Amino acid sequence: MESAGAERVTRLQTSYLQSQEMNEKRRRKRRKGLVRRLVAFFVVFALACTFMISSLLSQSHHLSQALETKAGLEKQLVDSKQQASALKKRIQLLHNKKYIGEIARRDYLLSNKGEIIFSKPDHNKD
Repeated sequence: MESAGAERVTRLQTSYLQSQEMNEKRRRKRRKGLVRRLVAFFVVFALACTFMISSLLSQSHHLSQALETKAGLEKQLVDSKQQASALKKRIQLLHNKKYIGEIARRDYLLSNKGEIIFSKPDHNKD
């Protein structure tokens, strides 16, 4: 019988109860708005962090490629400087008449007066 009695109970409609209900509704609405704002802020923050991290990784990749290219070019520069140095030395030697004579005798089988040239057969040519 208590359940039948519970259905008959009505709420009082006083101004105090109405103001408390309105305050509770406002509080729930504010809380709901706060949660929505926090979720939206978190989504924007997550997107910004993702963009920054992807940019950082991309720049890191480009930097490593640039450093590899720089190392390769520096090695090529050192090789070119060595080659230029060897060529300058060769140019200086080509101004020397004794050196030119040695090359002519060695490569073209030329001789000075009174010299006899003996040529050896090449064993490599078959």
